[in-house]
Amino acid sequence: MNIGNIKLDKPLALAPMEDVSDIPFRAICKERGADLVYTEFTNCEALIRNVKRSVAKIKVTAAERPVAIQLYGSNGESLERAATIAEEQGPDFIDINCGCWVKKVANRGDGAGLLRDLKRFEAVVQSVIRGTSLPVTVKTRLGWDTDDIVILEVARMLEANGVHALTLHCRTRKQGYTGDADWTWLPRIKEVSDIPLIANGDIVTPQDVKSVLDLGCDGAMIGRGAIANPWIFEETKAYLETGEMPSERSMEDRINLCIRHLKGHAESRGEGRGVTSFRKFYSHYLRGMRDSSALRIGLMAFTEVEPIEERLREYLASQSLFASA
Repeated sequence: MNIGNIKLDKPLALAPMEDVSDIPFRAICKERGADLVYTEFTNCEALIRNVKRSVAKIKVTAAERPVAIQLYGSNGESLERAATIAEEQGPDFIDINCGCWVKKVANRGDGAGLLRDLKRFEAVVQSVIRGTSLPVTVKTRLGWDTDDIVILEVARMLEANGVHALTLHCRTRKQGYTGDADWTWLPRIKEVSDIPLIANGDIVTPQDVKSVLDLGCDGAMIGRGAIANPWIFEETKAYLETGEMPSERSMEDRINLCIRHLKGHAESRGEGRGVTSFRKFYSHYLRGMRDSSALRIGLMAFTEVEPIEERLREYLASQSLFASA
């Protein structure tokens, strides 16, 4: 598949995730095999008002290319201006979030709210295209609910407007993250449209990636599976090539990466906010380790990076001694 001049062979993409897919985490996943990465989703209204946190979200680096900036909104004029601002940051393409299911977003007509008004959806796409010379892609869901699945009409509309790729989270807005993603829609989209299709939703293992590629998808996007296991991209590539799963990562690898991620997260957000925001990652990095629950609870008490690193390294040393005893 191609996104503008970017040629990709069944790419593995890191999903855009609020308060997760910042530069440090994108760098970690890129180094571990992610072919495409996306910024956190950014509100077009905040961006054109030059809100500091929104401007910070669209910063990108050369090392993570190809990288997309993801925007959301429903006001055409604002989206057009936001796309122009985003292009100035030098991404490889612009992605439009038309799938966020959160009430405060969808109920005002943004994100997945656009699935209830396909004319407005199309106007949003056209506005972003007018605002940038870069390729434009779209991420969306099946429909508002199971009684109003509109993804086939959406796919045809996106292709007709020159959108370069469609990423589909195979749930409805009403589902949020509940229930199972319905991958049966993926081959149906390929029957009615030639738009490059990237699958998303319940893709948490290399076997899941193989399944959606076997259904005819041009790529796969991994979200929560990458939070739990940033190595999933290189593990998937090895699995697709050999049919065998690589060995599980060592405790040392996981703790060292946790420390690196923590430092980058804190640096990008400021130490206090970054340390607090990072707490959600501990359960993923420490899962399955001896006494990890007590360790995690202890880490929650710290508000600075240095004592957290010290505690993690002490824990690693103690477990190494335990293993050799």
